[in-house]
Formats: sequence, structure tokens, C-alpha cells
Amino acid sequence: MGSAAALDLTETLERVLSEPRFQAPAESWWDRLLARLVSEIARLIAAVIEAVGGPVIAATIALAFVGLVVTVVVFRLAGRRATEIAEREHLARLIERGANPDEFLRRAEDASRAGEHRQAVRYRFVGGVLDMARRKRIRYEPGLTTAGIVAQVDDPGFADLASQFDAVVYGGRDATEADDRASRETWDRLRSTT
Repeated sequence: MGSAAALDLTETLERVLSEPRFQAPAESWWDRLLARLVSEIARLIAAVIEAVGGPVIAATIALAFVGLVVTVVVFRLAGRRATEIAEREHLARLIERGANPDEFLRRAEDASRAGEHRQAVRYRFVGGVLDMARRKRIRYEPGLTTAGIVAQVDDPGFADLASQFDAVVYGGRDATEADDRASRETWDRLRSTT
């Protein structure tokens, strides 16, 4: 191959390889941010290791911190689970005793007027479930979960209501006036259809 042909081939290769499809993509702002974050974390870890007296002590501190976080998470989850179990057992006892659902619905209205929306949602749900059990719309057994009740009630509005109840009572979410109003409207509709 002659030098002219080699020169043409070199120029052709340079031209083709300079096309955008053969270029590395430009680093995005996200990539730059992530790289900077990793760099800063590595710098922080190195500074902590140096400040505390070496990697063994730093690892011990890190493990203690992770242990603390795990402990807090476990206790919070256990607390929610205990609340859920206690609520189910309470509801089972109320049904066994033949508790009056209207009393709970009155408590819900009192709580609603007082601005205690979490209590209103809770009382209304308990009263509504008691009412459905009394009317034989559901078969309540001890240990029945909210999802188990939902499975027995063929109503999408009830599924939303049960999800709201779980989030407020078991999940610790604050109830709003809109939650309170929605629960009242759904229960009123459910009671009028049976």
C-alpha cells in the first residue's frame, strides 16, 4: 500500500472516528454530582478515621451507630405491630360483647367536632366494622386483619377507607379533616347500602 493510500485511510479513519456516535458521552450533571459526593464522603471518612485514632476505632464507632439505627427501627416496627395486634384483639372483644356500633360512631362525631381527626377516623372505623359484623356483612374472627375485612367487602371505597385507617392508626400518619370527612362519607354510604 502506498503512502498516499495510507494517508487517505488515516484521514478517513480520523473523520469516521470523530463522529459523535464514536465519542464518549459528555458527563452529565448527575454524574458530576455523584462523583463529587463520593469524593466528599471518602474525604470525610478519611478525616474521621484520622480524628478518632485509626480505622479500628472508626469501624467500632460505625458499627455502634449502625446498631443504634437498627435498634430504633426494630423498636418502631415492633411498636406498630403491637398496636395493630392490640387493636385487633380489642375489636374482637367488642364484637364478642355485642358492643353498640352507634356508640363508636357518636364518639367519632365528638372527636371530629373537637378537631381530633385521628381519633374520629379510628372510632368511625371500629364502629363501622362492628356494624358490619352485627349485620352479618362480614365474618369477624380474632386475628382478622384489615386486608381480611377488605376481602369480605366488595366496595372500592371501603378498600381506600381501610388503607387510610391503617396509615393513620398503625402507620402513625396524621389524619386531616379531609380524611375525617372521607371516612364519614364512606361509612354513611356503606351503612345505607346494607
